[in-house]
Amino acid sequence: MRFKLKFELGKNEIPCDYRPFVLSFLKYSISHYDRTLYQSLYESGTIPKKYTFSVWLDTPVFQAEAIQLGNNRLYIQFSTGDTVLGIHMYNAFVKMKKKEFSIPFDNTLLLKEIQLIPEKIITDRKIFAQFISPLIVRSHTENKDFYYSVAHSEFKEELMKTLHYQLEILNDLPLSILEDFRITPIKPQKTVVQFYGQYMEATLGTFEMEGDPVLLDYFYKHGIGSKRSCGFGMLAI
Repeated sequence: MRFKLKFELGKNEIPCDYRPFVLSFLKYSISHYDRTLYQSLYESGTIPKKYTFSVWLDTPVFQAEAIQLGNNRLYIQFSTGDTVLGIHMYNAFVKMKKKEFSIPFDNTLLLKEIQLIPEKIITDRKIFAQFISPLIVRSHTENKDFYYSVAHSEFKEELMKTLHYQLEILNDLPLSILEDFRITPIKPQKTVVQFYGQYMEATLGTFEMEGDPVLLDYFYKHGIGSKRSCGFGMLAI
């Protein structure tokens, strides 16, 4: 299930580290819709979440602490392969329409419209996928996090470890389905993103992905890589 939230900002300036206020909006929406759902997602310890999202900014100009936008529009696109969760999230956002939500820089978000987006049907073993939110590949060693972009020689090796872990914790597909998965950069781009004050190397661009259509569809709907539920690893076909 895939849908787009169309917002109006009180003014066209947001912090460079903008994903935290998106997460705050998400949590606020769910908590005021269904406390049980909220508790299962966010108060039951560290559990994997089966959704991802991307944020679209209108002609952004990045400054030291702020992003100046060409307009007061901001769009958030959500995707999940869990239809029941998707319906709950959609309904939670419907309840937030026309309600101002405070964000940093003395600004506000106002949800104006929710648009359902038809999903692509994947039947081939090969797709060309564009990352519409950055791909995060994280390695956690001795209480330290290391991030690998496409510029690193270890990128593919660490990505496969990340995908193995992703399937293992979500427990929806057999790990063996990864054995013939291949990912090839077509027009890759290294980037650096800020999240809760931390700077992380990440990857954008277009990639060829080859493998079982069931796996490709899974990545398309749930996202791919680390920190998917924080607004990373979302694909467009």
